[in-house]
Amino acid sequence: MDSINKDEILKSSKWIRFIFMVLYAFALNFALTICIGLAFVQFLFVLFTSKVNTSIANINSYVIEFFEDSLAFLLFQTEEKPFPFKNNSDEEIVIEPEEIEDSHSEQETN
Repeated sequence: MDSINKDEILKSSKWIRFIFMVLYAFALNFALTICIGLAFVQFLFVLFTSKVNTSIANINSYVIEFFEDSLAFLLFQTEEKPFPFKNNSDEEIVIEPEEIEDSHSEQETN
C-alpha cells in the first residue's frame, strides 16, 4: 500500500454504502430496544398464562430476519441491502383462479 488511489476513495457508491451502513446501525440499535421490550412482554405472557403469545412470536421471525440481513450487510458479507430494499425474489407468485379462467376464455374465443 505505497500509494492511495484517490479515485477509489471518491467513488460515490462507497460513500452511499457508508451512509446506508450508518442508517442500518441506528436501525439495529432501535430494533434491539424493541426486541428487549417484546421479550419482556412475552415473558409476562408466559408468566401469567404459561403460553407463548403467537402474535409476538410471529413478529419475532421478521425481527430475526432483519437482524441477520442487516448484520450481513454491515459486516460486508453481502452487498444486498436489508429491508425495505431487499429483493425477495424467492417469493411465490400466486395466480388467482379468476385470472386463469379469463386467459382460458380468451384463448377459446381466438
